[in-house]
Amino acid sequence: MIILRAAGYRTVPWKNGGGLTREIVREPPEPTAFDWRLSLATIDSPGPFSAFDGYRRTLVLVRGAGVELDFGPHGRSRLTVVGQSVCFDGGWSTSCTLLHGQSTDLNLIVAKDRMRSMSQSLSLAQAQPVQTAEWPVTLVCCISGALRLTNSEGEIQDLGCVDVARCSPRDGVLTCAPLAGTPTSVFVAGLGPGSA
Repeated sequence: MIILRAAGYRTVPWKNGGGLTREIVREPPEPTAFDWRLSLATIDSPGPFSAFDGYRRTLVLVRGAGVELDFGPHGRSRLTVVGQSVCFDGGWSTSCTLLHGQSTDLNLIVAKDRMRSMSQSLSLAQAQPVQTAEWPVTLVCCISGALRLTNSEGEIQDLGCVDVARCSPRDGVLTCAPLAGTPTSVFVAGLGPGSA
């Protein structure tokens, strides 16, 4: 497991210049176009999202009352519960309305023609296993609360809010357990080469 702490995320401007993103991890590094990127953005005002043609996007509500996304002819989606997520085509014209003040969201952006991926949001009240063997990279992000991860070799790591564990197949089955008995929201993504 490689642990990425929230304090170490680097700040980069949005592609459309409309705000700032805290980049957690991207592959490959700049200046090459990324195959996938995980980042954290705080939205302060309504407006358009950056266009990412050729990519799939997954947005997860981390903090705030939520957002409504308008995808034009592709419909609308509301995120109102922490941990709730939506997947959409990065090339869609997308605008965002804040429901009640600023919102912080986790963003996973994956190249459609180069990568396969899966993602899910989990609400943990007790320990739950997460399998890493199927994917070259498994990302586990603590969305709310605090999380204890234990891999198959007995390595233990604790994650605070928006800390991320980057795991590989050698981590085996991860045991994900909420700390201090507090319900915890977790985002899990698997990534590998090849189209979805």
